[in-house]
Amino acid sequence: MSLGDVGRDGVLKLTFDQQMDSTVLVENYSRPPLQVMRPILDAADCLCVYLLSPTGGIVQGDRYRIEICVGDNTHVLFTTQSATKVYRMPQDYAEQIVDIDVGRGAIFEFVPDASILFADADFRQQMSVNLQPGAVAILYEIVMPGRVAKGEHLRFRRYANRLVVRDAIGLLLYDTADIQPMQLDLTVVGRLEGFTCWGSLYLVGDLEKWNMNPTAFCEAHRGVLECEGAIGSISSLYRNGLCVRMLSNRLETIYKVFDELRAVVRTQYMNLRDAPLRK
Repeated sequence: MSLGDVGRDGVLKLTFDQQMDSTVLVENYSRPPLQVMRPILDAADCLCVYLLSPTGGIVQGDRYRIEICVGDNTHVLFTTQSATKVYRMPQDYAEQIVDIDVGRGAIFEFVPDASILFADADFRQQMSVNLQPGAVAILYEIVMPGRVAKGEHLRFRRYANRLVVRDAIGLLLYDTADIQPMQLDLTVVGRLEGFTCWGSLYLVGDLEKWNMNPTAFCEAHRGVLECEGAIGSISSLYRNGLCVRMLSNRLETIYKVFDELRAVVRTQYMNLRDAPLRK
């Protein structure tokens, strides 16, 4: 069986623009199983788009392509309705390619819920983000490697993810992982260390525009990561960004920390109203 013989070709193309001082969705092309709900504005006048999962999750042979164009001076948040289930794939894999272009002065928040890797799941993702001058992006990656209650912890076959972020100067962030539990012990020190899930948050782009110094931000908000049943770190990138890593025994802990840091960025630096995600 080959990837071309089974699965579904999901396509999603979204384009956002600024019209009458508001961000609007001007292009929405989708091919199931990818589709989105009608966009809604949050309390900070950010246009929020929720990705649906009408088929219940990702199955063997699925191929997803997501293209998002965020226009100049817009503010867009892209999230999921709930966690993404990645089902058993005994003979093949599923893949997702995400391409995002963030226009001048725009803010883009890519904050999906966790990917839950069922036993024998094999999921591979490539994500590329291009930032125009003045643009800022907040990006989440959260993974639950198996349903603990079902005894599936670390029984997935493979999880591969590559994130590349570029701005006008060049490469800003390159982060890649290729995790195969059968090939290495993930429970040891320096890997999962006995925790059941992990997450990464990235804040990248023209932070100087918002009077944000990455090093100072990390020092000021390091205490947010001090949670029971979790460990984490926050550090600045070599330029124009910072990264947060967390290991936890509960997804809710990672969500809470990441959403708290996102709220700090919005309210204390961007002077926006607090607007928790509606799930």
